[in-house]
Amino acid sequence: MGRLDDWLREIEEILDVTLFNKWLWIIIGAMCTIVMVPFLIMFVALSSPPWIGTTLLILVIIGCGIAGGYKEWSPHKRKEEKTKVLGRKAIPFNHDKYSLPEEKKKEDHD
Repeated sequence: MGRLDDWLREIEEILDVTLFNKWLWIIIGAMCTIVMVPFLIMFVALSSPPWIGTTLLILVIIGCGIAGGYKEWSPHKRKEEKTKVLGRKAIPFNHDKYSLPEEKKKEDHD
């Protein structure tokens, strides 16, 4: 039973490390929340009186718009910060001109 016993101990150690990892459960909880919260909001909206349901649906639509806008704005802002060179804002299609070494700039102008 030496090999089987060692194999079972390895599995037990792996499961112990995996199943008792707090980040695993945080990720699982976040994923369940992301999936279940919209369903619960829709259930409450459809079960409530019409004016409350309409208000909830409008707020959900506005919230989705804000989240989508932030999702688009965040990478744009990050990209904009990367184009700032030497304390001035570089035009996106001229970014190479501002970031090239001085020798390359002189060759480009000649």
